[in-house]
Amino acid sequence: MTAHENVDSSRAARARWLLHPFDDAPAWNRLLQRINPVWSLNEIRARLVRRVEEDDETISLWLQANGRWPGHAAGQHVALGVEIDGVMRQRVFTLSTPERPDGRLRITLRRQPGGGVTDWLHRNARTGQIVTLSRPSGNFVLPQPWPKRLLMLAGGSGLTPMMAMLGQLADENYDGDIVLVQLCRDARKRLFAGELDQLQAKLPGLQIHVHASSQSGRLCASALAALVPELAGRHCLLCGPSAWMAEVGRLYKRRGLSDRLQRERFGAPRPESAAGDDQHITASRSRQMFTQKPGASLLESAEAAGLTPAYGCRAGLCRTCLCKKQRGTVRNLITGLRSEQPDEWVQLCVSVAESDLELSL
Repeated sequence: MTAHENVDSSRAARARWLLHPFDDAPAWNRLLQRINPVWSLNEIRARLVRRVEEDDETISLWLQANGRWPGHAAGQHVALGVEIDGVMRQRVFTLSTPERPDGRLRITLRRQPGGGVTDWLHRNARTGQIVTLSRPSGNFVLPQPWPKRLLMLAGGSGLTPMMAMLGQLADENYDGDIVLVQLCRDARKRLFAGELDQLQAKLPGLQIHVHASSQSGRLCASALAALVPELAGRHCLLCGPSAWMAEVGRLYKRRGLSDRLQRERFGAPRPESAAGDDQHITASRSRQMFTQKPGASLLESAEAAGLTPAYGCRAGLCRTCLCKKQRGTVRNLITGLRSEQPDEWVQLCVSVAESDLELSL
């Protein structure tokens, strides 16, 4: 290093020392949050202002975000973070309301077995609690311009993005024709029954068909075609259980209507479970080896071996589980694309190994 470079380096070091802690965002955040827990220089933080028990298995949480919230499009989702046993955990939830004048946001979540963020919120969420939010994301939104004829197919909690979309359409005086097919177990306990009645009063063109499996059995795709005979003339928004969505997708493909079908998913595609050679994975940071069995994703395989990779949605949406693959071949279950080059990033929750791997875990 020359004398001139040494002087420049010393000046830079003095400048950093003089600026610190003024350029220390985490330190400022800690200070601001002592004054008001939702204040932050760079985080979207929100206060839980209301909890609603929708039914025995489903709750809605109303949140008031800080000024860093950028707004969202109806149908988008966020990663919500809470601290559980001293560890920050995230889970992706769809926002079930459109943009509102009061700025409040709502997530609606059905209890999930096996613990995790959803189960923790069901047991522990109380007004006044503070959570973190990601920026909203997702492409499951109303197409522009709005079609004059819409079909919304909602199975179970797949209704949540539809509620946000219907709310936006009602707020903006949509005068088109909408058919909503709502799948549930029991018509007497269907989600958002009262709110849907209110939306129907604001949207004269909204028809609601409720299919309760406990009374009518499972709604197959062929029955759907009979229920809504004008499928070809409607833009379809589909969200629900993966198997049912796949069946509807095949129906649209057979009829040459795939371009009219817009889908959202809450879970990752399942890997094939056919017998084959196990793949051996080396976790380089933890110095551990584990095996990927047929039918399991890389995330599930790592967890079965006792590792704890970060994850959020488990559906390939939030990218929390991104991990560097140092060598080997990985296939993405959503896109079908293969990662064969070293030092590429892969999403553990929607990826499977097609060779022995080394991962930065």
